[in-house]
Amino acid sequence: MSLRVLVGSVIGYTTAALFNSVLFVLKESYEGVYLWLKDTFGHHWVGHGIVTLAVFIIVSLIGMSLFKGEELEDNLASKMIASVVTSTILSLLIIMGFLLIHM
Repeated sequence: MSLRVLVGSVIGYTTAALFNSVLFVLKESYEGVYLWLKDTFGHHWVGHGIVTLAVFIIVSLIGMSLFKGEELEDNLASKMIASVVTSTILSLLIIMGFLLIHM
């Protein structure tokens, strides 16, 4: 796997993880978003998954095209790991916070 694909995928994942949690909050807060996903894709969760996957693919491709490094820098791996962990935890906190407030 090339470093460009790896970096692009990490950028795509971090963006898609945060997008996923924000879309969940929007979908549960605004009926229009929920209905648009349901009407467009047949079920709101199917639409949620398709849109989140599209964000991942688009942002990954953009990240791959913007990454110009050819070698793995010493701290690049640490930054990518930190990015994945941070976005995952932040996404979890967004969803949990929303559910705790609205239970």
